[in-house]
Amino acid sequence: MKEGFYFYRNKIYYGCYDEKQVCGQGSISTMKPESIQTDHPICEDDWAVRLWDNHSLLEPEYEDLQAMFLKMRLFMNLNIGPEIDFTAVEERLNLPLPKELKLVYTAIHNQKEYFESVEHFLPLDEIYVEQEIIVFFKKKRIPIAGYDRASGRLAYYYKKEWNIERSDCCCYQFCVGRMLTIALESKPVHKKGRCKGKFVTTLNIERELENYCDEKYHLLSELHVYGIAVMYSNDKLIAWIRSNGFYTDIHAGAVDEAHIDALGEHLGEIAWKQP
Repeated sequence: MKEGFYFYRNKIYYGCYDEKQVCGQGSISTMKPESIQTDHPICEDDWAVRLWDNHSLLEPEYEDLQAMFLKMRLFMNLNIGPEIDFTAVEERLNLPLPKELKLVYTAIHNQKEYFESVEHFLPLDEIYVEQEIIVFFKKKRIPIAGYDRASGRLAYYYKKEWNIERSDCCCYQFCVGRMLTIALESKPVHKKGRCKGKFVTTLNIERELENYCDEKYHLLSELHVYGIAVMYSNDKLIAWIRSNGFYTDIHAGAVDEAHIDALGEHLGEIAWKQP
């Protein structure tokens, strides 16, 4: 690990990062003062590094993960009790669990839907290590994702091999995404559809949806995955919206169908698929 300046969410921070995961750099002198999120002394010729999308956890990301779980408790089932004891699983595996996995498992502890869906998190007593990958997520009996111990990055299981791609999301982003999807599909009512118009042509779907936030509808902005936006409501509705520049999908889950219909009216230009 190296200590220095790095970019996160187009702002400058100072701290530890894996220098093997650097993909570029930028001059700090060109940044606006409000974009500097550190008190560390800066020289005129200092540079900040940019990291691969799939990188080991940064300190501000851990803070964002904690903030996300506080918000997510408002609209989905998450554990609100004290932190759980990971001693048994760490002794069984003979290794420490990464702090992002500890935070995730504390949040989903005793919430059955995250462990019983087709694609699911493994219970703590079923987590295992394979080729230095901590395997924690499966589809039925087939592994899907794990945490690479060497790099702290997300590993995918594909064609009977573990792969670590630079362009994938981070491990914590994968976990939050799957938690949201499982929670959404566990709602009594859920619908899929396509967004039209400006939701397709926009270069930043989250920024476009900011225009529709109010006292009732909110964005889970801390997730910060390009092309993905998560909107939730005071009625515990969850909407997962994905844009790739050619089309924009929406998948919403709610306690009552009227809440999904109200979201469609609020956003406009939504075509729900017929059941």
